[in-house]
Parts: sequence; C-alpha cells; structure tokens
Amino acid sequence: MKTLLRLFKVLALASFVGVILLVGWVAISMFLDSRAGKEFAEVKMGASTQDVIALLGKPDVVRPCGENLWWGGDGDYRGKNDGRCVTEVRYEYFLSAWGVGYSADGHVVSKCHYFSE
Repeated sequence: MKTLLRLFKVLALASFVGVILLVGWVAISMFLDSRAGKEFAEVKMGASTQDVIALLGKPDVVRPCGENLWWGGDGDYRGKNDGRCVTEVRYEYFLSAWGVGYSADGHVVSKCHYFSE
C-alpha cells in the first residue's frame, strides 16, 4: 500500500510539473508573438532584407511566395502575385506566424499575419 501511495504522489507531482511547464511555454510563446507583432508593424514596403532582419531577426522558414499578396492580414488583399513576390520568410509562433514577401532584388513587397494554420 505504501508503494502505491508513493507512486501516486510521484505521478501527481510529475503531472503538476508538466502542467506548469506547459503553461510557462504557452505564456512565453504568446509574449514573443506579441513582441514580434509590434516589430512586424514597423516593416515598410520596399524595406531591405537587412532592415527586416534587424527588426525581426533570422526567419524560421524561407519558401517561395504564394499566389496572393497581402499587406498585414486578411483585410488588406493586394491582388494576385504577378511575379513581384518571389521569396517569403516566416517567423513562427505557437498559434500564428508573421510572413514577409520579398522581390527578386530583396525588397519587401508583402507581409501577412497568419493565424492557426
């Protein structure tokens, strides 16, 4: 019986520590996402790659641009990508990502905030 009680205490403590770590991770991720959003708002059309890296740091993902261009979010559709956006970089967080699209010469032509993809 004592062994079973000890096992229960260890499992309860491990579960508690796991929940605390998970809550801490989510809180930190949300803080970093919020901070990135403030810096993302500072990204200007035509800014260089170096300007964006100075604001947001090194991106998490580099990929080809999609079919559509945006400026900020779903509310500001800029039309189909006519080839001016060739590379998109993404800064990924727990429930969202911040994307910046670049032209062939490395200047910002689009940016978008993605939610829960």
